[in-house]
Amino acid sequence: MKFVRIGAIAIVSTMIAGAAIGAPLKLKPASPQPSGLKTGLATDYAWLGAPPRKIDSLTEAKALLNEKKAPGTPLRGLDYSDTNKGDPVMTHPEHYNVAADIRGFIKFDEPGLYELETHSNDGLEAWIGGQMVGGASFSQPCSANERVEVEVPEAGWYELKMIYYQKYGTSCLMMKWGKQGDKLSWVPNNVFGYK
Repeated sequence: MKFVRIGAIAIVSTMIAGAAIGAPLKLKPASPQPSGLKTGLATDYAWLGAPPRKIDSLTEAKALLNEKKAPGTPLRGLDYSDTNKGDPVMTHPEHYNVAADIRGFIKFDEPGLYELETHSNDGLEAWIGGQMVGGASFSQPCSANERVEVEVPEAGWYELKMIYYQKYGTSCLMMKWGKQGDKLSWVPNNVFGYK
């Protein structure tokens, strides 16, 4: 009888732990709520230089940004679809070995459960409201990263931070969203703002 109770407790504990792992990430609203924001996202860039040098990971991109980032033209949002080889990386004039430190806010008009999905080529680390909502540690073709479920406790602005890098070839940086149970759509540019 004692072993049955211990076994039952272990099963229930495992179920609770599993439920907690699958729980939505609770986003924290910006406090205070910003006002007078410009549309888009602020971006600092760093360029490693011409080949054969290359950015191979987020760790290298972060080190490069810490060493020599400079303000760039702000992004219009997160709708930079896959480019042709040789095209500039977002608002940076170069087409390879570019790292970007992206900052600003994203606005949710309603509270509730949402699904978010980032797309990148190459690496990405994306944070919204204090939670990591997407990423790719190493180089990859333009593709979706992990879909994440988040809880938005109230309508308003949420801080957004991203570290991104592009190595060679083509580049992309995009994001989809949708209320839980709805089809995901591309996030419109007018919900992003920066100071």
